[in-house]
Amino acid sequence: MPSYKKHILFSLVMALPFFPDVFYLSLAVIGTSIIDFDHHLKIKNLFIMGLVGILLTFLLYLLKLPLILGFLLIFLAMIFLICKDRGFMHSIFGIILASVILTMFIIDLYFLIFNYTQNILVIQVIILSILGFLSLNKKLLAPFIVLVVIGIILLPNLQFNIYSVFGALFLGFLSHITLDLLTPNGVGLFNPISSKKFHKLTGLVILGFWMLLVVIFLFFNMKIL
Repeated sequence: MPSYKKHILFSLVMALPFFPDVFYLSLAVIGTSIIDFDHHLKIKNLFIMGLVGILLTFLLYLLKLPLILGFLLIFLAMIFLICKDRGFMHSIFGIILASVILTMFIIDLYFLIFNYTQNILVIQVIILSILGFLSLNKKLLAPFIVLVVIGIILLPNLQFNIYSVFGALFLGFLSHITLDLLTPNGVGLFNPISSKKFHKLTGLVILGFWMLLVVIFLFFNMKIL
């Protein structure tokens, strides 16, 4: 099984051609890190996520604000809790669902914070700090936040849209699955519809398709410029 460092590095490689931006690259890192929460060793992380969701729901209730933020975290934690290691959450359907839930969480959190500060850079740092706390190895959390703050200050990007958020998260999830496909255990890409495991060849096909998309994306961007 590839180490979390390899997963993080590979998520950056897959996301960089499409999102050469600190905020969205960080979301790819979040995606590739959180997907392994279906492993029994990550049970503590799930309880933390669920607890944060409960506390957030209670706080939003007191403030008379929509409770969706807290519910999304609780729902995501429950899905990971009931899934087996390399099960549904390592499938195409699982990573789409997780990308949608996290995208909704990020967009709702963005507008919640926007009510108190309109500084986009501050909002981005807060969002990534919260997601980093929930998903990253605690040894990586401090360096992650420091690099995020420095990167966002030096290379600010004030554009924020739902499609880029989803795309960055999805590429992070997909990068993780792609590396897992290259291991002997393989991945059940279409779980729960099919229990068939896919292996190295499928991983190479995904990499080939990704490279084709990169070429097409860069070509059209050059034509626009």
